[in-house]
Amino acid sequence: MLLANYRLPYSDSYIEVRQSGEPILLYSIEELRGIEGFVIAPFDISPQTPLVVIPAKDAKITEKHCSQKPCSVDCSVKEILPISASYKKDFNNFHEAITSGHFAKLVLARISRQEHPQQDPESLFLYFCHKYPRAMVMLFDTPQTGTWIMATPEILLEQQKSLFRTMALAGTMPFCEGFPEWSEKNKHEQNIVELYIESIISPFCDQIIKDGPQTVRAGNLMHLRTDFRFHLKSEVSTAELLARLHPTPAVCGLPKDEAKKFIIKNESIDRKYYSGFAGPLNLNGETHLYVSLRCMNIFDNQYIVYAGGGIMSESVAEEEWKETELKIINRV
Repeated sequence: MLLANYRLPYSDSYIEVRQSGEPILLYSIEELRGIEGFVIAPFDISPQTPLVVIPAKDAKITEKHCSQKPCSVDCSVKEILPISASYKKDFNNFHEAITSGHFAKLVLARISRQEHPQQDPESLFLYFCHKYPRAMVMLFDTPQTGTWIMATPEILLEQQKSLFRTMALAGTMPFCEGFPEWSEKNKHEQNIVELYIESIISPFCDQIIKDGPQTVRAGNLMHLRTDFRFHLKSEVSTAELLARLHPTPAVCGLPKDEAKKFIIKNESIDRKYYSGFAGPLNLNGETHLYVSLRCMNIFDNQYIVYAGGGIMSESVAEEEWKETELKIINRV
């Protein structure tokens, strides 16, 4: 059985997609042209991590209310751990590549393994729906991907009728009331991402409506975000634009292609479906594809939690570690 649940931000209901057949396995984003279904894309498409689609055809698609029943999940605040040797080694490697002039930005990811009693994934999904009302919450389970759950704030591409939307999201700090003072590093990082996203979508549309940057809340964290709205030119397909957008600088770096190769070669972890994208594509006439952030891969007695952060020339290892720890703490 193939399963995907997704709850759009601020909604009090979610969509369940169940399919008893086989998923569609693709090996390029361009192959999504004309596809309808729930899409699960990895950071890097390969024979080991294909792009998986739960097809809409013959699927049972049900809208359900987000239950108010409490979930027995341990969500107590956990202490920030000291920086690990492997993360510090990766940071130094990434930082040297930036300061030597090869990259403007690189995103360094890590994992945290957390033991837990066996937990029903769908109960956990409902718990995340209540904990993260502003996020897109998704649960998917296929033989190719395993079981994943996420509460992500970052739109890769949305479409409602002829209007498309994407965003530039970067910078992280703990939530605080009032008007936060963003560091120059965070503002610089967000500006790089914003300019890049605008340069990618500009050739595909005639006019862009841009709003931001603004501070947005994601759980107990805050980010800087700029929204883009636009209409695609008639000769451009959604799949073509997706292939250009993924992976965004928020999860990869700049220049994009070289940064992706560097990450795959030098990062200590295998990202799998973390920092890919997921969501409904052309399902009931709508598309809601989100970057796969705030993720964890669920096993019988263990969560593998993923987190990452943007490394710039002015980055400091201990501060970047703390940012990923805050993201991990706010996940469970």
